[in-house]
Amino acid sequence: MEQNREIHMMIQKFLSIEKDLVDKNEGMDNQSTRKASSSALPLRIGKNTMVGFEDHLIQIMGALSTDESGRRIIPIVGMGGIGKTNLATNVFNNPFIIEKFDIRAWFVVSQECTGKEILLGLLHQIINPTNRNELEMNDDDVLGEKLHKTLFGRKYFIVMDDMWDITAWEIVKRFLPDNNNGSRILVTTRLLKLAVDLGSCTPYELNLLDEAQSWDLLREKVFPEGRCPAELEEIGRNIAKKCRGLPLALVVIGGLLAKSKTEDWKYVEEDVTSAVNNEDDELCMKVISLSYNHLPIYLKPCFLYLAVFPQDFDIKMSRLVRLWVAEGFVRQCGPKSLEEIGEEYLKDLIDRNLILVSKRGISGEVKTCHIHDLLSDLCRREAQHDLLSDLCRREAQKDATLTASIRSFLTFFSMNLSTYSACRSPLLRVLDVVDRYPKDEILQLINSRYVSCTGLISMSSSSILSRLWCLQTLVVGGELTLPSEIWQMPQLRHVQARRISLPDPPSRGEKITVLENLQTLSIVKDFKCTKEVTKRIPNLKKLGIVCPTIGSYSLSNLGFFHKLESLSLAFVGTRGRGPRGNMVFPSSLKKLVLSECKIPWEDMSIVGSLPNLEVLKLQSNAAVGQKWISNEGEFARLKYLLIHECELEIWESENTHFPCLEQMHLGTVSLKEIPSDFAEILPLQVIDLYRCKSSLLASVKE
Repeated sequence: MEQNREIHMMIQKFLSIEKDLVDKNEGMDNQSTRKASSSALPLRIGKNTMVGFEDHLIQIMGALSTDESGRRIIPIVGMGGIGKTNLATNVFNNPFIIEKFDIRAWFVVSQECTGKEILLGLLHQIINPTNRNELEMNDDDVLGEKLHKTLFGRKYFIVMDDMWDITAWEIVKRFLPDNNNGSRILVTTRLLKLAVDLGSCTPYELNLLDEAQSWDLLREKVFPEGRCPAELEEIGRNIAKKCRGLPLALVVIGGLLAKSKTEDWKYVEEDVTSAVNNEDDELCMKVISLSYNHLPIYLKPCFLYLAVFPQDFDIKMSRLVRLWVAEGFVRQCGPKSLEEIGEEYLKDLIDRNLILVSKRGISGEVKTCHIHDLLSDLCRREAQHDLLSDLCRREAQKDATLTASIRSFLTFFSMNLSTYSACRSPLLRVLDVVDRYPKDEILQLINSRYVSCTGLISMSSSSILSRLWCLQTLVVGGELTLPSEIWQMPQLRHVQARRISLPDPPSRGEKITVLENLQTLSIVKDFKCTKEVTKRIPNLKKLGIVCPTIGSYSLSNLGFFHKLESLSLAFVGTRGRGPRGNMVFPSSLKKLVLSECKIPWEDMSIVGSLPNLEVLKLQSNAAVGQKWISNEGEFARLKYLLIHECELEIWESENTHFPCLEQMHLGTVSLKEIPSDFAEILPLQVIDLYRCKSSLLASVKE
C-alpha cells in the first residue's frame, strides 16, 4: 500500500512532463492492423487520456516497480477499443519507467505474426542495425541468440501489444533472459484465456466506462481547452451514454463532434452507432471486426446469431444455448451434452470479449448476457453476407408476413399471430414468440426443433405431438397436458410450463424408450416419481414438482436422479403435516427450493448433508418447528440461504457450520436473532431482512 501511494505521487508529478514527451505519438487502440515490422513506437488514444483507468495505471506501475527480481509477464485484457494500448502507452512513456529500465521496446503483434517477425521487430528497436537486410537473412535461432545477448544482464521492459496467439510468443520467450533484476514484459490482448496462459500474474481486466466516466472522456475530447457549453451538456451526455462505455467509440465520436456545428449534434444523437462506424474510414468497425475474424469457424455462426436479438437486450444464457443447439450450431464432442458444449462456446466468446456478462449466479455461472451496440452492428453486417448465418431467415420479424424459406421466427414484443398458418413456413425449425399462438398450428410444425410460446395459456397435446420427431425444446407459458406418446420421443431435451400434466409411462409390455436427452422437466403437477420413471429419464438436470394434495409420490426415489442439479418441490394447499414417506435427495443437487414440505427442523440434515448444495430456498413452511440446531459438517458448500414464512424463533449454529455462506435472506420469520458466530463467516457479504423482528435487525447490526 505504501509503495502504491509513492507510485501514485510519482505518476502525478510526471504527468505534465509526459504530455510533452508523448504528444507526438498520438493514436488509437487499433494499431494491430499495421504491419508488425513497422511497429517501432506505441501509439495512444489521445493526450494524457486515462479516464476510468487511473487505478489500473497505478497498479501496473506498482507491478513494474516491485522488488521482485524475477522476470514477470503482466497481461492487460479487454475488448477491442477499450483502451488497452492507451493504458500500456501511458506506462511505457512514463518518465519513471524510462528512468527505471535500461532498455524499452514495443511490438504490435498482428494476427498472423511469426516468431521471426517479433524477433526482428525487437532487434530493430534495441540495436538499430545499420544493415537491416543482412539481419533479416538470419533464421530464428540466430536472431534469438542476438536478442538474448543484447538483453543479457540488462534491465528491460518490453510491450507486446494486441497479442492473438501464443505460438509465436513461445518461440520468442526462450530468448528473453531472466536476469533477476526486475525485467518486465507487458502484454495486451483481447483473449482472456491467452492472458491466463501466460501464467506470470493475474491479468488486469479492463471494463467499460460508466456513464459519468464516458461523459468525462467525451467532454475532454470535444473541449480539451475549456468547459462544455451548458446548452450542449444534456445532448452531450446522451451521446456519451449511447457509446455504451467503449473508449474508442467515445474518442471517435468526440473527434466528429469537435468539428461539427452545434446544430448537427442532434443528428449524431439520433444514431450514434452509425455515426461512430462511418467516421474515420469506419475505424471502429475495423478494430471490432478483428475479433470476429479471429474466431474459429464453429464459433462464427454462434456469434452471428446474436443479430436476431434487439440492441441492449439481456439474453438468458439457457435460452441462447438451447437456440444454438436447435439451429445445429453446436457440435457433439465426447460424452458431454450439447448444452454443456454450448456453454463452453459461450464462455469462449465471453473470454474473447465478444459477449458481455450482464448477470452471474451465486456460483459465478452466467445467467444473462448481452453484446455492445457496435458488436451488434457488426453481427448484422456480417450475417447479411455470411452463408453460415442467413439473417433474413433468422431475423426477429417485425410483422407476421412469413415466407416459405423462413427457418427461425422469434419475437420480442407483442404482435397478432392469430391468423398465422404453419403451411406458410414448412421448414420452420425455431418458433420463439411472446404472445398467444394458434395451438393447432404448433402441431403442424413437423420440422420444428424449438417451440416456445410464453403467451400461451394452455395447450393440450394429442397423440399427434409424436409427429414432431425433431422437437427438442417445448416451452408453454400456461398449462401443458402431454399425451402418453411423450415417452416415445427420445429427442426431447427440455419441457417447461407453468403446470405440466405428465401421464404414467406405458406398461412394461410395450417397447421401452429411454429419454436420454431430456434434461429439463418443470413444473410437473402430481409427479409420480416411481423407479420406472427415474429409469426413463436418467439424465434429468432440472426438475420442478408441484403437488396440490398430500399423498404418496414415491419421493424417496428422487435419489435415483444421479445427475439432477436443480430441484423445486412444492406442496400447495396442504394443511397439517407434510408429505408422507421419506424424502431422499440426490447428492448431485446444487440448488434446492422447498415449499410447504413441513420438514421438522431436527430432520434438516437430509438437506444439510448434500455435499454439492450451493443454493437453498426454504419457502412457506418448508420446515416446521420453533428451534433449529444446525450440525457440524453440514451445508459445507452452501453459498445462498433463503428462509421465508416460517415459525422459526431460535437458531443455534456456529460459523463452521456454514463456512461458504455468502448471502442470507430472511423474510416473515419469528426469529429473534441470528447466531452470533455468523459474524465470523468470512465469505458472508449480504444479510437481507424482510418483515422481521426488531431484535433480529439489532442482532445483525451488532
